Amino acid sequence: MIEILNKLLQLQRLDNELTILENKSKDLPRRIEGIKLVLENKKAEQDTLHQNLIDTKKKYKLLEIELKEAEDKIGQFSTQLYSAKTNDQYKAFLKEIEAQKKAKSNIEDSLIDALENIESAERAIKHLQNEVVEIEKETNEKIAVLKKEEDKLGEALKERLSIREKICQELGKDTLAIYERIRKNKGGIAVAVVESERCSGCLNPLPAQKILEIKKNERIHFCEYCGRITIAADTLNNNQ
Repeated sequence: MIEILNKLLQLQRLDNELTILENKSKDLPRRIEGIKLVLENKKAEQDTLHQNLIDTKKKYKLLEIELKEAEDKIGQFSTQLYSAKTNDQYKAFLKEIEAQKKAKSNIEDSLIDALENIESAERAIKHLQNEVVEIEKETNEKIAVLKKEEDKLGEALKERLSIREKICQELGKDTLAIYERIRKNKGGIAVAVVESERCSGCLNPLPAQKILEIKKNERIHFCEYCGRITIAADTLNNNQ
C-alpha cells in the first residue's frame, strides 16, 4: 500500500506541475498578442499622422487657390475702382477691395499655420518611423524568445504527461477513479499530506486515532473534513 500512496502523491505533485505548465502555455499567446499590440498601436499612430499630413497638404493647396482668388478680386475691383461713374459705385468698390484684403490676410495667416503643421507633422512622422523600426525589432526578438519558451513548455508538458500516463496505469482504474473524482471536486488537489497533525488540504486538525491509522499505511484514508486522500508526511519521507 505504501507504494500506492507514494504514487498518489507523485501523481498529485505531477498534476500540480502540469497545471502550472498549462497555465503558462495558455498565457503565452496572450503575452505575444500584447507585444504585437504595442507595435500595431504605433503603426496605427503612424498611419494617423500620415493621413493628417495628407489632409493638411490638401488644405494648404485649397488655401493657395483661395489666396489667388482673393488677389484676382482685389485686382479686378481696383481696376473697376477707376471706372466708377458715381460716388456710391466708388465706395462700393473700395468696400469690396477692403473685404478681399482682409480675406487675403486671413488666408495668409491660415497658410502659415498650415505650413507649420506640415513641417511639424513631417518631423513627427520621421521620428515615429525610427521608433517603429526599433519597436518592430524588439517585438520580433521578444516573440522569438516566447516561441522558444513555448516549445520548451510543450516538451515539458509532453514529458510529464507521459510520466502521468505511466503512473495512472500503475495505480489501476479504481484508485485512479477515486483520485480523479476528488481532484475534480476539490479544485485540483486530491491528496493532502498530514503534517503537524493537520490536513494540508483544509488545515483542520485530525484526531490522534485517525493519524495513527493513516501512519500505518494499510489502506487509503480520507480527511473527514474535506474528503481528500490523506498521507502521512513522515511515513512518506522514510520511504522516498
